[in-house]
Amino acid sequence: MSLLSKLFGARGSETRTTTVGKPLRISKPRIGFLNLQGEPGASLAMEDRKVLAPPFRESFLTDGAVPRCEVIFLYCNVGADGRVAGSAAGIRDLTEAAGAYVAVVASENPPNNYMNALGPRNSWGANTVLVVDRKTNSFAEFFHSLFEAMKSGETMLMAWVRLAPQIPGIDHANAPGALMYAEAGHITFDG
Repeated sequence: MSLLSKLFGARGSETRTTTVGKPLRISKPRIGFLNLQGEPGASLAMEDRKVLAPPFRESFLTDGAVPRCEVIFLYCNVGADGRVAGSAAGIRDLTEAAGAYVAVVASENPPNNYMNALGPRNSWGANTVLVVDRKTNSFAEFFHSLFEAMKSGETMLMAWVRLAPQIPGIDHANAPGALMYAEAGHITFDG
């Protein structure tokens, strides 16, 4: 690792298997809200930040500059080709630039547009949530409950399944309609 990487906290591309008993523990996590959608995204990001920021050590709200954080919420339009409108970077690249282990595309996009949105996996593994239906207030409340559970020691995957049991054909009124790619696996927060 170079001197600059050590000074600015860059992480290596180490691959590690996580389990319920040996999760990735993130100490003093930070949350970022990156708006690439203009006014519609700005409104959603501010509303979500009010509900989601309190459990985190720091929170950032930006329009364009990728914040350094362990959890990132992206407000963006994903095109039919899977590209993020208004950015040369894709979802994986934005997540890696943030240093995030949890990424949420927080604006609604058609499910078919997500088919190519992640593209081939890069060296950075994160649990990525792609939202299809925010279900109004359920969105922020669900993620608040998820992050509080993670802060109390429950892993993200176990909390997700408890809050929204994965039963085919069941629609959860209190959870957003979303697809989740659990590439980082079991994650929990310390303090």
